[in-house]
Amino acid sequence: MFSKNDKVSIRQVEILLILDLTSTSVLSFPRTAAEIANQDAWIILIGATLLAFLFGYIITRVTKRFPGDTFVEISSKVLSKPVGILLSILFLGKLSITMAMELRIFGELVKQVLLPRTPIEVIMASMLLICSYLVRKGYECKARLGEILIFIIFIPLVIILLFVLPDTDFSNLKPFLTTPLPQLLKGSYFLAFLYTPMEFILMAGPLINNPKKAGRITFTAIGFVGVLNVVLAIITIGVLGAMGTRQQIWPVMTLMQIIEIPGAFVERQDVLMMIFWILSVFSFISTLMYFISFIITRILKADEHCFLVLPLVPVLYLISLIPDNIVEAFNWIEFLVKYFRILFLLPIPLLILIVARLRKLGESIEEK
Repeated sequence: MFSKNDKVSIRQVEILLILDLTSTSVLSFPRTAAEIANQDAWIILIGATLLAFLFGYIITRVTKRFPGDTFVEISSKVLSKPVGILLSILFLGKLSITMAMELRIFGELVKQVLLPRTPIEVIMASMLLICSYLVRKGYECKARLGEILIFIIFIPLVIILLFVLPDTDFSNLKPFLTTPLPQLLKGSYFLAFLYTPMEFILMAGPLINNPKKAGRITFTAIGFVGVLNVVLAIITIGVLGAMGTRQQIWPVMTLMQIIEIPGAFVERQDVLMMIFWILSVFSFISTLMYFISFIITRILKADEHCFLVLPLVPVLYLISLIPDNIVEAFNWIEFLVKYFRILFLLPIPLLILIVARLRKLGESIEEK
């Protein structure tokens, strides 16, 4: 009944973007940051957040200039139809591989921590089928679910972090600024991949009630997640130390395992963190699946995306099984981050914006 009810409010898109920005990387990014800058990890996270604001500004300028179009139509109008279709297929491939690898990492971690006797294939297939059910119901249904998940995920997370604070040794963050400036800048650029889901805004224009306020969506979501990431990095290094953070595959999970909540009836707080993380990953994977089917729908000029969702399930499932283990899955993610991450965050949106201004295409923001 909701399959064609795909208009959502600004607040709902903000919530969905916040959930997408805190997905699989939330458990491991303190390690990546500590590997680059040791105790200065929190500084490069601030730099990454500032870069994300720049990316968000460019992307929302494109969306506001073409409020009723997705990336497929915008790129075709501005850069010619063949180039637009080619870029859309590239975008489709990037999202598909990203989703498959996120699914694989999800399966590996759930099997390792929660369900050691369950075949990973069953774990991944279950997640895919649940996501496909939600995606078939439409974007608004997903947005309504996001309004519930945001409280389930973040309120307990904040409470747990408050209990960690007394065990945090802030002297572990000293001395400050020992990392050379070029390495700080390089680290900030690399960690800006945490904000890659912002590229979804390029496809979300026709789904938002008032796309001219897309700037508020990105800046609110980036600001919220940026503060959360910096706090998580400071607390993780404060408790584990820079060296300890670097040695852990999932430092945030380790953090949850070592804390003791007074009077808690839950024996393992790390399982609570896993539950919050699973809900966040569920939101992210379903978003990827939705926009994969949405891009195909726009390329084929079909009326709706529902008939594409189930055929996508086996394709994405098979791609997720290609890596032999979690290390190879991370290598695939690293390859995407290294060569394709920046494409749809800055160069392509900026090129579209410049060409559109030169050709006087779209709505002129300055005239409003």
